[in-house]
Amino acid sequence: MRSAGLMVGVLLLGSVTAAPAGAAPAGCGPASVSIADRTLYEGSPAAGEPGPAYTTFEFTVSVRAAAGCAPTGSVSYKTEDSSPGATSPADYLPAEGRLSWTGDSSSRTIAVQVVKDATREPNEPFLLRLSDPVGLVLADDLAAGGILDDDGAEGFPIVVSTDGGKICWQVCTVGVKLGGGPAKAPVTVHYRTLPLGTGEPAYVPVKDATVTIPSGASGGSAVVKLLDGNPGQAESRFVLELFSPSAGTLGNARTEVTIKPGG
Repeated sequence: MRSAGLMVGVLLLGSVTAAPAGAAPAGCGPASVSIADRTLYEGSPAAGEPGPAYTTFEFTVSVRAAAGCAPTGSVSYKTEDSSPGATSPADYLPAEGRLSWTGDSSSRTIAVQVVKDATREPNEPFLLRLSDPVGLVLADDLAAGGILDDDGAEGFPIVVSTDGGKICWQVCTVGVKLGGGPAKAPVTVHYRTLPLGTGEPAYVPVKDATVTIPSGASGGSAVVKLLDGNPGQAESRFVLELFSPSAGTLGNARTEVTIKPGG
């Protein structure tokens, strides 16, 4: 009777087998995975910066599953030289590994370190390839890493500067301009304030903030918050200093700012 009952159970329910590791959930097909291109300036090492120095290129790997389904699986990735183009390790550090999804659909990031230099050279691509999918299908398996020269090989060199002297009343913004034409990729530069004189400051000191000049733009603004009212109703002065640009070099890195009372 026991064997007969087992047979009936098999006929009613079907044989039960374990799903292989990395397989899509029951009733769902494999999710698709794609990788996006990434283009940035390679950057120039700062004066006195210990070498080697790097710019991080972050590539986004996204996954898409059918409605009501959760992606489950993994995929390998590996950098490749482009011909003609960038070579490893002279232009970038090789990277390889494996990405996994276990039911969440958030994107993953792959970081590749590109070597900063001050050499005038053509723009150089390298490749990042996805392969060996398990439980996934490849929708876009190849990304281009575009290394843009910022030293003047293909146009004017990138130079980041302040606009010059500034007088502020209620709001204080200092212009940051990009020499060399509109940005072909985002450029960031850090800034800080340096006190002038010994009086009580009429602004909120800045230790390290960032201006981002987006692709296609030629400048941005560094913002310093002013305090409500001006202590002593006297002029207050400080220096705004740029440092650590992500591309090119610094031109006029310092601007003296005067805060006028009232206004």
